[in-house]
Amino acid sequence: MKHNFKIEPALLPALSAFECVARHASFTRAAAELGVSASALSQSVRTLEQRLGVRLLTRTTRSVSLTEEGERFYDGVRVGLDELGSALESLAQSQGRATGTLRINMPRPAYKVLIAPHLAGFAVRHPDVRLELALDDGLADIVAERFDAGMRMSETIEADMVAVRIGGPNRMITVAAPAYLAQRPPPVSLDDLGRHECVRYRYASSGRTMRWIFQRNGRPLEVEVDGRYIVNDADAEIDLARRGLGLVQTLDSLVADDLADGSLRAVLTDCAMPMSAIHLYFPSRAQMPERLRVFIDYFQEANGARVQR
Repeated sequence: MKHNFKIEPALLPALSAFECVARHASFTRAAAELGVSASALSQSVRTLEQRLGVRLLTRTTRSVSLTEEGERFYDGVRVGLDELGSALESLAQSQGRATGTLRINMPRPAYKVLIAPHLAGFAVRHPDVRLELALDDGLADIVAERFDAGMRMSETIEADMVAVRIGGPNRMITVAAPAYLAQRPPPVSLDDLGRHECVRYRYASSGRTMRWIFQRNGRPLEVEVDGRYIVNDADAEIDLARRGLGLVQTLDSLVADDLADGSLRAVLTDCAMPMSAIHLYFPSRAQMPERLRVFIDYFQEANGARVQR
């Protein structure tokens, strides 16, 4: 016999707390997201367990995990909270405004060039939209990690995602400071790179070191380079180049100001590799949240991009 249980409004904060703890598998991280103390969150979940008469979480001093009953309950709670959020958002949309929190995963260069310069204007135009921007140079699973969208170059986006262009085209260029080039002759061919200090980039996700990429006869060519410095941050790479410590390969949009004021110079320009534009992508859904729609529209306009599906 099927029972219909009525959700008491007083339980909603506890259900939301449980969902957040289960998603993060951590009281500390969940407390940080919700803006409460970990002890208060623990008490809220404990009260929910007592109310339901079921242990939902297994707690140790080092970890938090779902019990078998907690796994089943979490699936239902997550769907229910999503539906409640959609209902509230639909109500807000009917009143002609975008609202709610938008979670977007993006690489640091995309944030620096395409998003950060325009955030103040977006906040003024859409004051009810809250943004959580996760800066991540790896390839996150935005569905599993419950992001609304991600930002990446188009060739790294899965085919089953909807992708819209946010930025313009890029080139991967090689640069150095005038002080460095005064000490060593600028490279005129790719073979010359073996005689230069090349700052290398290590991917935090895979641990591998990025090969430099060039274009030769219209085709991409990867080159293994060497040097004393390895970093895992694009800004750190560029800083090392500015200090005259080596050649760096980076996106032209990240060093446009440096090239303009002469603090960096491009070399091997005839081999520079064209790169695709940055796209914002999200799962194919029948209804796009209004907060995501206004985000796309605003940042496309701000960056002079147009939709490409």
